[in-house]
Amino acid sequence: MAEIVPNEGLDIVLNIFPRGGTNLTTTYLFLGTGLTASTVPVQTAVLSTYGAAAFGEAAFTSYARQSLAAATWGAVGAGTGNASGGRQSAYSQVSFPAAGAAYATGITFFGIADASAHGSEKAVMYANFDDTTAIASMALGDIIKVTPTYGVLP
Repeated sequence: MAEIVPNEGLDIVLNIFPRGGTNLTTTYLFLGTGLTASTVPVQTAVLSTYGAAAFGEAAFTSYARQSLAAATWGAVGAGTGNASGGRQSAYSQVSFPAAGAAYATGITFFGIADASAHGSEKAVMYANFDDTTAIASMALGDIIKVTPTYGVLP
């Protein structure tokens, strides 16, 4: 499984601490396409230019980014999995809307962005699904559920 905090995500963190910037009160979970099930966009990828960056965002009927309220993230604790030896925080499971029609594009990763829509947003992080298996396609009524976990190594 691959996880990465891209440069634009690091910029968000460094503008909050130590610079005293304003914390994001809401971030947005999105589903990504166009890569393999065990890769994520590169460190220098810029989310607002996806498509040109060899990855895209899911576009199945009824799809929308899902909001993540800052106050809902769990307590920081010892990291597990890829964050073993580090620290992490998890969010409760998030369900995307049911597909309103069949969708044949593979969904290979998820990410967290600082805005609800594509345009000038920045990616906070990208990660593959724990089992590094892509969602090859969706049928009418299929629902994708993700439990976002944000962790860092020492």
